[in-house]
Amino acid sequence: MSNRTILVLGAGPGIGRNVTSLFASKRYNNVVLIARRADSLEVEKKAIEEAVGSRVTVKTYAVDTTKTEELLNALDDADAAFGKPEVVFYNAARVLPSELFAHSVEDIEYDLKINVSALYTISQRYIPHLVELAKTDVWSRPALIVTSSALPQNPIPQLFALSLAKAAQRNLVQSLSLTYTSEGVHVGVINVAGPVTLEDKIRNPSNIARKTWEWFEGAKWKPSFEVEI
Repeated sequence: MSNRTILVLGAGPGIGRNVTSLFASKRYNNVVLIARRADSLEVEKKAIEEAVGSRVTVKTYAVDTTKTEELLNALDDADAAFGKPEVVFYNAARVLPSELFAHSVEDIEYDLKINVSALYTISQRYIPHLVELAKTDVWSRPALIVTSSALPQNPIPQLFALSLAKAAQRNLVQSLSLTYTSEGVHVGVINVAGPVTLEDKIRNPSNIARKTWEWFEGAKWKPSFEVEI
C-alpha cells in the first residue's frame, strides 16, 4: 500500500470520526487529527485505531485553528512526520445560539476565523501541493473537502452567526473549486441539511460518511462541487 495521508481539522465524534475512519479504512494509512482539546483527541485517536486496525498511524495536535502560528507549527510537525496530505478534510466549526444584536461582534469574528480565515490559511498552504500532486502522481486523489450545511441558503436567525460564517465559507470553497478543479484537485462541500443523529435514516454519521466516500470516489469520473445529505 502507498504511503498516503489524510489531514482532519475539527476532529470529533459523529461526522468527523466516521468520515475519517471510512477514508482511512479505504485508502489512507496516515491520519493527522487537529482539534482544540487534547483529551477529546485521545478518544478520537483510539476510536479510529479500533475502527481501522494496526495499518493506520494516527498523530494528534491540540490546537485552536484560529491561532495561526500554533496551527502552522503543528502542520510543520505533521508534514515532517508523514509528508503533506493527499486529502484535507475541514470539519472545524462551533454551533452556538446567537441572537441578533445581542451576539457580540467579537463572537462573530471568532466564527469567521474558524470557518473562513483558518480554512484560507489551510488552503494557501496545501492547494499548491495538491495541484502538484495531481500532475505528478497518477494514482493520487488530491482533495479539499469541507463540511457544510443548508445554512448558506437557508439561514436560521437563532443561529445567525454560524449562518453568516457558513455562507462566507461556502463562497470561499466555491471560488477554490472554480479555480482548481480543472487542475485536478477535488474541492467541495458536504451539505448536511439538518441535525445529525444516530436514529436518523439519512443524516446519521455512518450514512454521511458513506455518501461522502461515494461522492469523493465519483470525482475520478465527474467532479462535482457538493453532495447533499
